[in-house]
Amino acid sequence: MSLDPYLAKGMLDWCLGGAAAPTISGRWIQWATGSPTTNAASDGAFSSRRSVTFAPANSPQGSCTLSVAVTGATCSAAATVRGWNLYDASVGGNRLMYGTLTATLGCKSGSDAPAFGAGALKITLV
Repeated sequence: MSLDPYLAKGMLDWCLGGAAAPTISGRWIQWATGSPTTNAASDGAFSSRRSVTFAPANSPQGSCTLSVAVTGATCSAAATVRGWNLYDASVGGNRLMYGTLTATLGCKSGSDAPAFGAGALKITLV
């Protein structure tokens, strides 16, 4: 998992008091057909983002998991899910973090992308 520069700056501002950190009212996930990087989200063939809720962070592990299952968005074309992007808005907004999946998941055109159960997605700060 990697932090997008937008969130990294906000975390530093919050921790060190250099400026007010942005308020994030919600979180949305979008599956990626490529491996997301700082320069490319690789959102691909998925029609929409899905709202997500996370459990409180574990300490000292520095990780969080989904607290509610997430259903997949409809695929507009056959695709392979390789990663994910977390945003602060259902459309547009700022990307907060991104990562790759340990195993790729296939999706046929017009079918639902893979769903993740509570606890299935784990985000860890390293």
